[in-house]
Amino acid sequence: MKKIPLAATAAIFAFTAHANAADFDRELGLIVSGVVDSWAGVQFIDDSLDDDMVFVNGGEGLLSLPLGDNLSIQSDVKYEYNSYATESFPDNDVFGPRYSFHGAVHVSWRDPSRGLFGIFGGAGTSNFGGFSTDAGFVGGEAQFYLDNITLYAQGGYVDFRPDASGGLLDEGFFARGVFRWFMADGSRIQLEGTYLSSDYDVAVFGDMEAFSVGARYDFTLASLPVIGDTQLYVGYRGVFRDNCTNPTGGSGVEIDDHTIMIGTSYSFSGDRLTVDRQGATLDTPDFNHSCAND
Repeated sequence: MKKIPLAATAAIFAFTAHANAADFDRELGLIVSGVVDSWAGVQFIDDSLDDDMVFVNGGEGLLSLPLGDNLSIQSDVKYEYNSYATESFPDNDVFGPRYSFHGAVHVSWRDPSRGLFGIFGGAGTSNFGGFSTDAGFVGGEAQFYLDNITLYAQGGYVDFRPDASGGLLDEGFFARGVFRWFMADGSRIQLEGTYLSSDYDVAVFGDMEAFSVGARYDFTLASLPVIGDTQLYVGYRGVFRDNCTNPTGGSGVEIDDHTIMIGTSYSFSGDRLTVDRQGATLDTPDFNHSCAND
């Protein structure tokens, strides 16, 4: 598995130890706010046997509600859907459309000028060519605010519940790091990396490991006809998996996929930086990545 991006995530975490979190001083309190994203793109899948291309679309919604001067509760829902795209069923290693949905609730304590500490939990389901897997997860998270930069770290436990036995994922842990840079012109750059390790329910298969990396650039198109200012973004996500299962019931398969996307983003109750520091700033990793060679 391609582990080079893990070093970049570790560097982000190490940087927080030396940061002066008081560089950016915000006196306002927490606010009611939300973010809605919608995107579409193309995904390229490599399972060591054949390459496939599918069309993909997804979306995410965040809503944050203050519970006092520093406490808040936030919801986070996310969905994704992939179609056959350019290949017919007999030639497509993906074996049918794939879709997923998951949601989470975050409870956190925050100082808008310094950072945030919190806990979260959620659940979801994914379907890959007719094989469904449910997942539940819990964890802790922290953010550190440095002028116009946000550093975000998460970690926790995930429990998979497949609809069939034999060689499928059981339980494991995850860690995630996110870097956000809010630029003066209202644009934003986000980089992230997530590591996931899970047991199989058949002990001889060992453990599955997956690492995902992502990059996203948000920008605003000003004064468009009828709709006015419009927030858009372009992004990339790569997922690299080791020791996945195959249709004969064994393991050891590597599956990678690469997604290129373009989307729209809408937030209310302030600009991007205000919402990030005082409102809907939390989300969760994707747990919808199958590790079966289906």
